[in-house]
Amino acid sequence: MDTKALALQEKDYIIGLRRWFHAHPELGGEEVRTTARIAEELRAAGVEVETFPDITGCVGTLRGARPGKTVMLRADIDALPIQEADTSKPYASQNPGVMHACGHDCHTAMLLGAAKLLAAHRDKIAGTVKFLFQMAEEIGTESRHYVEKGCLAGVDAIYGQHVWSLLPAGTYNLEDGPRMASSDRFTIRIHGQAAHGSAPHQGHDAVLAAAAVVMALQTLVSRVNDPQNTFVLTTGVMNGGTRDNIVAAEAELIGTTRAFDKAFRKTIPDLIRRTAEAAAEAYGCTADCTYFFGPAPLINEHRDLNEIARRAAEDILGPGALVPMERQMGAEDFSVYMDAAPGLYGFLGCRNEAKGAASPHHADTFDVDEDVLPLGAALYARFALDFLNAK
Repeated sequence: MDTKALALQEKDYIIGLRRWFHAHPELGGEEVRTTARIAEELRAAGVEVETFPDITGCVGTLRGARPGKTVMLRADIDALPIQEADTSKPYASQNPGVMHACGHDCHTAMLLGAAKLLAAHRDKIAGTVKFLFQMAEEIGTESRHYVEKGCLAGVDAIYGQHVWSLLPAGTYNLEDGPRMASSDRFTIRIHGQAAHGSAPHQGHDAVLAAAAVVMALQTLVSRVNDPQNTFVLTTGVMNGGTRDNIVAAEAELIGTTRAFDKAFRKTIPDLIRRTAEAAAEAYGCTADCTYFFGPAPLINEHRDLNEIARRAAEDILGPGALVPMERQMGAEDFSVYMDAAPGLYGFLGCRNEAKGAASPHHADTFDVDEDVLPLGAALYARFALDFLNAK
C-alpha cells in the first residue's frame, strides 16, 4: 500500500481538520468538543470508537481482514492557555486565551488522516490498529489514565510523533536512546521564627534560609552529580514574608528537575531533602520537602522498532530526510506508554520561514508548514503496516 500517495489524496481533508481543531482549541481535560469531532470522524471512516465517562480523549480500533499483532498510534489533542497573536488567519483560535501553540492540532489531524486511509484498506491489514487520542499532554501526567483503563492491554508496539519547529519541513528525526528528559517537581517549605526587622537576631529568617537553599541546590548539579550525566535543577518560585519590616517565619520554594538517567532520577528527592535541611539548619530553620514524579525520560530503546520508522520516513520523505537532533530537556508523557508497551517516538520537521512557520513551540505566533501534514499521516499509517507485516 502506497501510504504517501493515499495520504496526499487526503491532503485537503487533513489540512481542513487541522484548521478546524486550531480554530476550536480546548485546554487539557476540557477537550469535549474536540473529542466529539474526533469520534465523529473515526465512526465515519468505519473505525470502532471507545470514549470514557470520566476523561476526554478516545481510542479507535480498526480490525484488519486477517489476525495478527496489535499496534497503537498516538496523538495528543489539548491546547495551551495562550492568546494567539495573529487573529487575522481564517483558522485563528476562536477561543480567547486558548491556542494550539504546540502542534497537537496537527497530530490529531494527521492521525485521523491515517485512520481514514487505513480503514479504507482494511482488507490489506493483518492485525489490529488502535488510534489513541490523548487528552491533557501539557499537564504532563494524564497519559496514565489510558494505561489504567487498560487501553494498552495487548498492544505490541506504540508509535508517537511530534511536529517539530526546530527541524526544516519534510525532515525527520528518530534516534536511538534518550530523546526527552523526565520532568519532576519539588516543593520546599522553610520554617523559621518571626521577629521585628530591627532585631533580626531575635528570630530565624526563613527568607534568608530559603535563599541559602536555592544556592545550595545548585551544588547538586555542579558538585554532586557526575558532570557527564545531564541534570537540570531549576527553582522557579520563591515565596515568603508578610511585610518589609518583619523577619519571615515561613518561605516556600517550588522547582523542577530534568534528567535522562532513570537510576539517578530516583536519588534526586533524597539529595534535595538532605541539602535543603542542612542549608536551612545553618540559619536556625527547618525544611520540609515534597517531590512529585512526573513523566519519565523518553528513551527509544527498541532498535528494531526504530529501524521500521526510519525506513518508512526515508521512503516517504525521500533520501536525506533523516536528520540528527540534540536530545531535548523538555518532557513528553508518551514515556508512560513506553512502560506499558514497546514504544518509539519521532520528530517531523515543520519549519518553513518562507511560509511564516518559524516560531518555537508555545509561542503565540506558532504555526506550521501544512504541507507536512499528509506526510505525517503517511508516516503513522506506514509504521503501523510495516510493524504488522514484520516477521
